[in-house]
Amino acid sequence: MLTIRGTFREMNSFFKLVIGLVFIVGLAMPVQSQDNYKIEVLPFNSGIFDDFAPVIFKNGIMFCSNRKNKILSDYTTTDDERLLDIYWVEQKDNLKWGRPRLMSDDISTIFHEGPACLNKEENIIFFTRNYTIDRKNRKDRNQNNFGIFTARRIGERWSDIKPFKYNDPDYNIAHPTLSRDGNQLFFASDMPGGNGKSDIYFSTKENGDWITPVNLGPKMNSDSSEIYPFIHESGRLYFASARKSSLGGLDIYYSQFVDGEWIEPIQLPSPFNSPSDDFAYIADGLFETGFFSSNRGRTDDVFRFISMIPRYADCQQIEEISYCYEITEEGAARLDTLPFIYEWDLGDGTKKLGIRVEHCYENPGVYMVQLNVIDSLTMEVKYNEAAYPIQVDKVEQVMFNAVDTCHVGDKVEFDGSETSFSNFEIADYRWNFDDGNVGISSKVSNLFLAPGIYNVQLMVKSKPDQDGQTKTRCGSKNIVVLEKTSL
Repeated sequence: MLTIRGTFREMNSFFKLVIGLVFIVGLAMPVQSQDNYKIEVLPFNSGIFDDFAPVIFKNGIMFCSNRKNKILSDYTTTDDERLLDIYWVEQKDNLKWGRPRLMSDDISTIFHEGPACLNKEENIIFFTRNYTIDRKNRKDRNQNNFGIFTARRIGERWSDIKPFKYNDPDYNIAHPTLSRDGNQLFFASDMPGGNGKSDIYFSTKENGDWITPVNLGPKMNSDSSEIYPFIHESGRLYFASARKSSLGGLDIYYSQFVDGEWIEPIQLPSPFNSPSDDFAYIADGLFETGFFSSNRGRTDDVFRFISMIPRYADCQQIEEISYCYEITEEGAARLDTLPFIYEWDLGDGTKKLGIRVEHCYENPGVYMVQLNVIDSLTMEVKYNEAAYPIQVDKVEQVMFNAVDTCHVGDKVEFDGSETSFSNFEIADYRWNFDDGNVGISSKVSNLFLAPGIYNVQLMVKSKPDQDGQTKTRCGSKNIVVLEKTSL
């Protein structure tokens, strides 16, 4: 049986070591670099105590902390380590945050509470708590394992606290995360039969009841520790792991259920992962902003990340370039009953017969079009009976080449090098693949891990003009990703 001692800092055996672009077996992922994201440590962190495991709630976030609160007595463990509680802090605006306060004294006890998650409606909370919370057993807290509990919110109060049906006092079940539809609950546990110190499990709700939890298997769970799962609405499952590939301690990874199995976990790059412990990642629906935890400072702190490659609401759909023209000679049309043959020299080496012809030029430019008239009786050729210069202008838009349709797991190449504008010189290219992946280069690739229609955006930014001003243009194209076909 696992022994739990103390608060977050002491609970390395479960909360941190079972708690905290690369390759998928030969398939390259798009480059994700520190230039793609801005991260900041949030001002409400205490700097003295541990603050971690953020969850978006109302107009702010709730998080775990072992800071001192003024509502409950300041209880500690028998080793004088501080206990965890769930706090909430309001986000005033993009820069300002309020003062953290205990989220609810309906949930807080003299034992540990948190981490937690919420359903979509934010009226049911799933939270981690010690199994035994009565005062008589305070001295036995060191052997007091963790389980998942739920409570229902009515107004500002939380009530009807119930244990998860698969809680077991002989081992830990903790760190819940709920799918968007509320039908899958993922969590970490050191229950017997796992692959390592702690594994990720999930339970599915059927007919209103949770069925027996299932281990995600050895591809997801290593012989080390997998903890702090977060299931994104896209289907990606993020978690922290201390496996051998980590940069140091816990690193953040993600996987996705593809073709009936979880793919090999993908390690997030810098700035998310560092030589310190990095864990408890969450993100909004578009992956434009989110939060994670790290002890890269003196204590565990909550960080916010902001994508530097956002989704553009007014991104122009790329139009298919067509330099096609219909060419006719009005004078020749009036003589179409005479025995003449009309030959058009279209200026690009192409000749076509007819009073009216259609032609598509491959490239922009100025083309001298001339009409040659042939007497069909004498075969006499009258050259250059009419001549016209045609100005074929380049269509100025963000342009990139890619397939329209692919299958899950296909490596899709994107080439934006044909993009050019007469009024500015391109300084950089930024891609948003509508699946959480981004890239920087004129030519990139992406691996789509789930079927659907993805609106891929390419943003190009100009070099500064003489006044230091830059311009940005955006173009988008839909890529249809189909289920992977079996041979």
